[in-house]
Amino acid sequence: MVVLLSFPLTVTTGCGKQDLPEARQTPERPLGELRLAMRKQKWAEAWQYSDAVLKAHPDDADAIASVAMVAQHLEKPNEVADLLTKACSVESFSNDGRVRQAMIALVGAGRLYDAIDLLEETIEAVPSRHGTRRWLYDLYINSGNRAEAIPHGRTLVRQRQFDTKLLLSLGIPPSAKDDLGSTLEMVRRNPDDKRPLLRQANKLLNSGEVDEATELLQQISGQHPEFQPAQLLYAMALAESGDIDAYEKWLSEQDTSSLDTKAEYWIAKATIAAAKKDPQDALRFYWNASQRNPDLTKPWSSILELANDLKIDSPDQISSITDRLESLQQIRSSMERFDQMGSISRRLATDIAVELEKLGRLWEAEAWASIAMTLPRDDTVDVESVRAKIVGQLTGQTPWQVSEGRPELQSELPIEFQ
Repeated sequence: MVVLLSFPLTVTTGCGKQDLPEARQTPERPLGELRLAMRKQKWAEAWQYSDAVLKAHPDDADAIASVAMVAQHLEKPNEVADLLTKACSVESFSNDGRVRQAMIALVGAGRLYDAIDLLEETIEAVPSRHGTRRWLYDLYINSGNRAEAIPHGRTLVRQRQFDTKLLLSLGIPPSAKDDLGSTLEMVRRNPDDKRPLLRQANKLLNSGEVDEATELLQQISGQHPEFQPAQLLYAMALAESGDIDAYEKWLSEQDTSSLDTKAEYWIAKATIAAAKKDPQDALRFYWNASQRNPDLTKPWSSILELANDLKIDSPDQISSITDRLESLQQIRSSMERFDQMGSISRRLATDIAVELEKLGRLWEAEAWASIAMTLPRDDTVDVESVRAKIVGQLTGQTPWQVSEGRPELQSELPIEFQ
């Protein structure tokens, strides 16, 4: 996102703002007059024809883009962004270069979520646009909105449009050292949209600064009450703080049917249940969270703790949960070491593939094995046989998460736990 903020929109030299001349009578051929003024670099004169051009050529993407170029020279960032977005729309998002220009203009104006909406529309119109999907994935990740990013990342992996950076960002949540510069700059440029602050709120909550996170999430939700990622994080912050009354008030204002599929919703409910000294409800809610997102460690570790407290006797189920938790922890540790060592260790990449295969995340496992095969040779690592084993289990119908043979992956709370 930092790159986008500094990327030049057009290959032109800026001339700064100019005083606009008095309006002239609308010419018969406004587009011709506008482009003549552009060739003479008389940008303010060209701008006086803009409304007439847009009225005369509402479905001409190139004409609209010409007006956008004039706006760029007159330092009108929001007009540039709106015009380029309109140009993309009228040509059904078929021009990849124009979509990129519009995205850069929107981000440059601080309109991060408008840029995201543009890219969502583009890949809905042309799902095979892998590069555009990757821009969208990166914007979501940079905004702290992993929930929306992950499905696009998984699609890219299944379509074999991955690299090491993508695989690492899929596997490792943001750390406390996460640089917030670009998202803070978004809000500085466009204070009417605080949604990019979600990334800062995530960081605060992960660092244990619960009160600060709660206050920031109140600001985001107050401005954008429909923004579900902030609402869910707000619920988790309230639960973490132990403020049961505030959580209950929040819950009473929500359409819970729209939250049922979200792990964060169930983690917050489980945390509140534990605060109310209701371990059986907490166990049930954590189980729901684990099935909504089996890649999170928090639900699994909490289930094990509660099962121990409740003296639940289910050795097979406990063993499968323990194995899954250990694999998740091992994967994160290996990914962090792989990243710190310059992303060149064939052994670590292979180890990650092996653990992912154990979890039933076969598409991701195959991607890591493929990456491992491109890394400096290590004769002690037989990555070829690891990849062959994974590929032998893959078909076009293989889901992202294979649940067969994994007793911890069942939608209902096991009878032994009830």
